[in-house]
Amino acid sequence: MEITDQLLIECIKSSDSRKRNWAFYQFYSDEKIRSWARAYIQNQGGQLEDVEDVFQESIIVLDRNVRENRFEGGSALMTYFGSIIKWSWLTYKRKQKPFSELKAELIKENVESIENDFIKEERKSLINFAISKLDEHCRKLLSLYKLDYSMKEIKELLNISSPALAKKQAFNCRKKLRAIFLDNPGLSGALNIDLDNV
Repeated sequence: MEITDQLLIECIKSSDSRKRNWAFYQFYSDEKIRSWARAYIQNQGGQLEDVEDVFQESIIVLDRNVRENRFEGGSALMTYFGSIIKWSWLTYKRKQKPFSELKAELIKENVESIENDFIKEERKSLINFAISKLDEHCRKLLSLYKLDYSMKEIKELLNISSPALAKKQAFNCRKKLRAIFLDNPGLSGALNIDLDNV
């Protein structure tokens, strides 16, 4: 059975304790994320025993956020969990020492890193939402355009008759995307997008 984010989310939200326990076991038993958490926390001055405390607290936060629909799918669930671990570690450090004793650079580094992670994921989620409103052809074309494919390559991949026509279609798809942002001013505002450049 393939373990997908959707399956994990459904199990976490389930009223069946067996499904919930199975979902959390996937995080506890994932050696990759545990090794990353161990290295991250120890590199930030934490001890081995701190890792388990922070990991368990992060599971609690993940559970709450998923059940309250705070996770919007802008990133992989495990990536989201990694961001929670960073937040949980900073919170844990604050509880261990008075705030004034924390190294300013440690706080700055953690907060900026976590904020950037969330901003990038939120921005990606909002852009994907806007693109999802387009027809399938425009979604494919703009995805290739965003990845810096040439018009000749786009022509061949999407069976368009010429690079010139591919360029024209890309222009029309960008106009459609611009119209979506105009119809949803909250999107362009949240993304800080200059609509003249869309």
